[in-house]
Amino acid sequence: MPYYYEGRDRGLKPHPFCTECGLIKNLSSDRPRSIGYFMNVIAELGERYKIAQVQTRLIVLEMEKQSMDDRFGIDRQQQERLFIEITTRILNVPARAVSELVR
Repeated sequence: MPYYYEGRDRGLKPHPFCTECGLIKNLSSDRPRSIGYFMNVIAELGERYKIAQVQTRLIVLEMEKQSMDDRFGIDRQQQERLFIEITTRILNVPARAVSELVR
């Protein structure tokens, strides 16, 4: 997309990027979700299955370790796949049950 400033052509408009690693931010409508969204999914899973607080904490620690809240380096599909993998591994619940709540 051409970028004009004060009537002059300035090439392409720069995209926002991470100042730490240089990754370009995803500007599509398919934006990643916050960690709070996934915590709500875990709460809904807790209504269907018995989940201990320790398991919830392990899931949160793993999500932080995998940098799921990084809006520059991960998109929503990758985030959902990663969440389903983490949750099914720690909670030992079917992937279908988790994927129904995520989407």
